[in-house]
Amino acid sequence: MKIETIKKEMAKYRDFYGGDLLEVGEIEKATTKEGLEKIIENHRSHIEAMFNDANSHLDNLKRKCKLGYD
Repeated sequence: MKIETIKKEMAKYRDFYGGDLLEVGEIEKATTKEGLEKIIENHRSHIEAMFNDANSHLDNLKRKCKLGYD
């Protein structure tokens, strides 16, 4: 796929939660496929961090309520 086509696909992409790629402003500046891949991987890391934060938040509630920690 040509780099310009990839950029268009990435610009219109919405993740599972309905959000744009984090570095959407960097898409047009990218000059290589590797640069574009890095944008996607940075977004992946962000989603993984959000997932971990959400799980931690739930665990805090579970501890606070003394559920499952007998």
